[in-house]
Amino acid sequence: MDDKEIKDQLLSENITPEEMAKAWEDYVHNEVNTLLSIFLPEAVSGNVGVIYSRPVKEVSAKTGESIVDKNKATAVDIHIVLEFPEAIQFFDEKPTE
Repeated sequence: MDDKEIKDQLLSENITPEEMAKAWEDYVHNEVNTLLSIFLPEAVSGNVGVIYSRPVKEVSAKTGESIVDKNKATAVDIHIVLEFPEAIQFFDEKPTE
């Protein structure tokens, strides 16, 4: 499925939650893989990190601090930093593989 087909499916009103989840998964895989194939070969170092957004189990009556559930997550932020040996040239249009 190409990028346009995935976007069309995501915007469709006649789509089941399962189809929506699959279309979203396909879209993210496609976008991330495309960006990695463009920039990763140019990189000489970098970092990969994950930040979890945890749900609040309760708020301490004593301190007022939130107590989070460390066994669950409501969201995950994935950060990929790619560092280049020198400045790279940006492109006017997104390159295709």
